[in-house]
Amino acid sequence: MVIIPKFKLVLAIWALLLAGCGDPPQVEVYTIPIEPTPPESWDLATPFGPEKARFSISEGLIGSANVSMTVLQGDGGGLLENVNRWRGQLGLEPLEEKDLKDMLKPVEALGDEARLVDLTGTSKRSQLEERLIGVIAPQGELTWFYKLMGTPDLVEKSQEGFLGYLPDWR
Repeated sequence: MVIIPKFKLVLAIWALLLAGCGDPPQVEVYTIPIEPTPPESWDLATPFGPEKARFSISEGLIGSANVSMTVLQGDGGGLLENVNRWRGQLGLEPLEEKDLKDMLKPVEALGDEARLVDLTGTSKRSQLEERLIGVIAPQGELTWFYKLMGTPDLVEKSQEGFLGYLPDWR
């Protein structure tokens, strides 16, 4: 009689083991995209406020500049409002909607709606002449804002690297 209960116990354990021997779970592998390498003259800096990333550029007598990326929900306040905010940072008068289109250039590498503005004025923060190249690139439910701002000569020298880096910088 003792043999039958042990036999049933062994049979029950064996049945449980067989029931658990289905297909093994699939292992899913995810890769994290590698951040693109910024131009060599850019140094990583601490983002400020809502910025997602920030770099600084410094070249002795030529001056200094900052490069930043900010990502906001929706239109981030709108094209006109953001261009006027940047104009205000340089002591420039706000634009009216009718004048905005003439100031903007397309940035095809970032999509049909991406626009570039190039401004020069007197920085409210430093009281020095500065140049700002700003790119506003709506993508789905987000809007990406890229800004290169600093001394005019260094911004001119850095413009090509800045615009070339944007399509990979996300």
